[in-house]
Amino acid sequence: MLYQFIRKKIHARQHPGSTDQKRQCQHQWQNQNQESELGPVRLGNEHDPADAALLSDRYPAPEQIQPNGPCQKCKEEKHDARVYRSKLIAGLVFPYFLASVDLTIVASAMPFIASYFNKLDQLNWIVTAFTLTSTAFIPAFGQLADVFGRHFVLQLAMFLMLIGSVFCATAQTWGMLLFGRALQGMSSAGIMNLIVIVLADNVSLKENAKNTTIFQFVSGTSYGVGPVIGGYLTAANWRYCFVLSIPIAFFAHFAIFFLLRKELVKGTHAVKSFSSILSGLATVDLGGTILFILGIGLIILGTSWGGATYPWASVAVLVPLVSGSILFILFFVWEYYLEPGRVLGRIFPQQTPMVPFPMFKVKDTSLLAILTFATGAALYSVFYFIGIYFTLVEAYPSGRAGIQLLFYIPGIGVGVYLAMFACNVWPAQTFAPLSTGTLVESVGVALITWAVTTRNIPLINGMMAVAGAGTGLRFMPSSLHAAGIWPDKLAPAMSIMRFCLPFGGTLALAIMGSVFNNKMASIFHPSSPSSQSQSGRFDIHSGKSLDDINKLPPEVQEHIRNTGKDAVMWAFISIMPIMVISFVSGIFLGNVWIKKKRGESVDQRGQASSTPPADDEENIESNEVVYVSYLWALLTGTLDDKKCITKPLTKAQKQRQAAALLEEKQHRAKLGHNPTDAENYILTSNPHPSKPT
Repeated sequence: MLYQFIRKKIHARQHPGSTDQKRQCQHQWQNQNQESELGPVRLGNEHDPADAALLSDRYPAPEQIQPNGPCQKCKEEKHDARVYRSKLIAGLVFPYFLASVDLTIVASAMPFIASYFNKLDQLNWIVTAFTLTSTAFIPAFGQLADVFGRHFVLQLAMFLMLIGSVFCATAQTWGMLLFGRALQGMSSAGIMNLIVIVLADNVSLKENAKNTTIFQFVSGTSYGVGPVIGGYLTAANWRYCFVLSIPIAFFAHFAIFFLLRKELVKGTHAVKSFSSILSGLATVDLGGTILFILGIGLIILGTSWGGATYPWASVAVLVPLVSGSILFILFFVWEYYLEPGRVLGRIFPQQTPMVPFPMFKVKDTSLLAILTFATGAALYSVFYFIGIYFTLVEAYPSGRAGIQLLFYIPGIGVGVYLAMFACNVWPAQTFAPLSTGTLVESVGVALITWAVTTRNIPLINGMMAVAGAGTGLRFMPSSLHAAGIWPDKLAPAMSIMRFCLPFGGTLALAIMGSVFNNKMASIFHPSSPSSQSQSGRFDIHSGKSLDDINKLPPEVQEHIRNTGKDAVMWAFISIMPIMVISFVSGIFLGNVWIKKKRGESVDQRGQASSTPPADDEENIESNEVVYVSYLWALLTGTLDDKKCITKPLTKAQKQRQAAALLEEKQHRAKLGHNPTDAENYILTSNPHPSKPT
């Protein structure tokens, strides 16, 4: 805001007479262009009722639009955009808050919850059960959103959140608690993924940036206040951490139904009966979904058990790791052969690949996945292991430990604001915030590691803010970058991004938990008389195990806390390679410009305006995209040659595309027809966007 104000003042001083005459909007310019020709071009015969649909009044006659001054058409479009954004905020802010806060509300409560069930040495499973399902089901929810529509799948996710919260709040056993957390994680996968898809539907990248900024700020705030809320609720009873979600989920059901039911994009199958649901599921990639869930689940299970519950070389660890890796590889093989025209595509002609394999032929898809993976690793590690540090090492109560994590919020807020400025104002592109955020986040996590070693609490708090700024810088631009390079495959593109964030956090927590438990083995499971004497009469399986530490002699307490400090330090060191890889990946990233450049040539405008808009065409701006390395193209002077033009699909275009694809698949299934390469190209969205002229 301040930047725009200063820029207007400077421009007014340099060009005194230019501010009086406002630049023409798109409608005024098109109207003036029509006046300069023989007359407005009308499609169809105005006397023929069959051509009445072509005589659209979306663009009024020249005399109805004033050449200067405010444009009524622009006012109407801005009003509609504000109403649509208001509905999105009112209908989705509570589900988004719920999915975000449920991830971190147990950060400061985990040791106390685990102690209640006598499972302090398995406390990482409270978050692992959540992140395992929240990671594995993200691509599945993305495909279900295309089949059954956004509204039905979003309501399904909210119902799972309600049931999972009830299970957790009333849990009487460790297994019942983990089952409830798994349901909450499954719900979070659907909510977070669907909201990102909904925000990208029917709008330009510029409008998407505004909407996403609001929700990313809500997400960052929820991540930060979650441990504080959980800490104070735990002081009363840890079950209140899960009771809180029940009324919010109940209210969100009605908000989504009354505000967004008619606004959201519908699927290819209407949910009217049980048979219609079965018909819709027949088009879902069930084989890929099963392979993906089992593969990811076994990998996370093996990394969580390794070194903590079982030795790394044990059968209990190696079997899940090996079998999970094989299933994960088979998932990509399955997706490749499920493409139209290939073996599985001919066997299951109605099914659509959960992750379209050609998307990974564009390098930015893989690079964005790496960056988002690292973002999840940094985010989860700070919230959970800094919480463990303050609880175990500094002996803070749960409420105070949660307050310490609040230092992450200002950093996220600064990062989100800088990302909003970089995407919406200057330089109006995604490369700058993504690459800068990668560097800042890596530096912040590295300095947190050093601060933990020295037990320097002010430095830990400051570096949490720095790491939060790096995380906030990458929240919104990653989604915008994915929407820019894949405007016609929003659901799978957003699913990949949403999958990588919790997957990075889950895998990072599994690695860190394994390292942490290995370093704390002498405390958790003392095997020698010397280690038993050093740990005193500390029983890890006691329901009051955290309180028992304070009852030990001072020298024994100091030994346990120093061991915990070293364990947390090495846990952070174990994820530093992920940070380094993400920094290197950010250098080779392409670029997406959020809005058109103001200095468009007259020829380009004339070419655009000479084509009359379709009856359903919406005022969605096109965007310039660079698929090769942006820095390399900039250094070699080939940036203009590498630019391409992409444009998001309108709501009507999406509906027609889905209907045409479904009709073609059903036709091929009846005839047993194998499509040719030319037909496959037509059925597949154009992977080669047009270059600017």
